[in-house]
Amino acid sequence: MKCPVCGCENPDDYKFCHDCGNPLILNDLSNSDDFPSFDSKKLIVIGYIIAILFGWGSFILSSLFSSFGFIGFIGLFFPGFMLNSKDPKIRKHAYIQLAIMIIGIIVTFWVLFKH
Repeated sequence: MKCPVCGCENPDDYKFCHDCGNPLILNDLSNSDDFPSFDSKKLIVIGYIIAILFGWGSFILSSLFSSFGFIGFIGLFFPGFMLNSKDPKIRKHAYIQLAIMIIGIIVTFWVLFKH
């Protein structure tokens, strides 16, 4: 079966393109439980929680325990995931979350290496 989006050839039993991930049969998508649905508001709120915990949590951990606070870099994966969304609202919030995290990480390293 040929993907209607990217034109990649897929086996007939595939529901999604193995190259681009788009659904191969759009009519079956509404009846299928294989395609997860999510609430964009929940995704955005979770992103902000992760941005604050990992970006600024590393600052707090570094202040208390004099460690490098490398844990902040782990949190960059979630906003990075959100940047791949087709929804411009989610992408906008992902950029804001990245900024929150990067500022927190920069402040952490500035405080650590200032001493």
